[in-house]
Amino acid sequence: MADIYEVIVGSLNFRSAPDGPILATLRRASRVEVVGPSQPDSNDARATWLHVRPLPQGAPNGFVSDRYVTLVDAPGPPATGNSSGLGVSETQLLTLSPTGKAWILKALVDKFADVVEPYGILQNRRRLCHFLAQSAHESAGFRTLEEFGGATYWGRYEGRADLGNTQAGDGVLYHGRGIFQLTGRANYKSMGTKINVDLEGEPHLAAEGDISLRTACEFWKSRRLERFADQNDIKEITRRINGGSNGLADRTAFFRRAWTIWGDPNQPPEV
Repeated sequence: MADIYEVIVGSLNFRSAPDGPILATLRRASRVEVVGPSQPDSNDARATWLHVRPLPQGAPNGFVSDRYVTLVDAPGPPATGNSSGLGVSETQLLTLSPTGKAWILKALVDKFADVVEPYGILQNRRRLCHFLAQSAHESAGFRTLEEFGGATYWGRYEGRADLGNTQAGDGVLYHGRGIFQLTGRANYKSMGTKINVDLEGEPHLAAEGDISLRTACEFWKSRRLERFADQNDIKEITRRINGGSNGLADRTAFFRRAWTIWGDPNQPPEV
């Protein structure tokens, strides 16, 4: 059976030949099947061009860069014999999401172990992979720690009593920031109390890398997501973060990629 890969970036060019004309743009979580030998990338020594066809079948064959896809159900990395030694590097995060912004990756890594360890996320591989998969999806592949849309879009939060937006301008001032997008004056105040940072008075701090990591961990803890990570229940983790199943395919693709970086080589990802 031919190898099947999943797209792990928001969109990926599917070309007629390496560096050739674009045939189509594949969205994240789209799948392709290998149909021929790969070819080296003359512009990037780290990458190769995979000769593939999109699934379901019907489209012509073409090429995609292996930097932006992940092998479905690939095994984890070589065993270290010490799962308590789990950690995260900028290189690993860039492998998880090749389009991640350098400043975000660096900010997350600088204090990752210190921030995350007390929440038990480093206790086992599934917890870490699920946490990072959800984080990658919610931050658009580590490309932003602030809600897209600008002031016009954020104005929809104006006057939302359920978010504690009781003062003029609160909708824009307390728009979504952070990995899991803290939104609304009341939530900024409550989260600020939990992490001992005045987020109500200085809401812009919620978009700082290390603080966004702290708020993400508090959110993870408040939803008891470690339990569902241990059960490998990505649907329930997604529901408790999102309220439904929005982006489930994307989140699953990120989890599979994460498993090839931090997972157990003796177990399949099983999602």
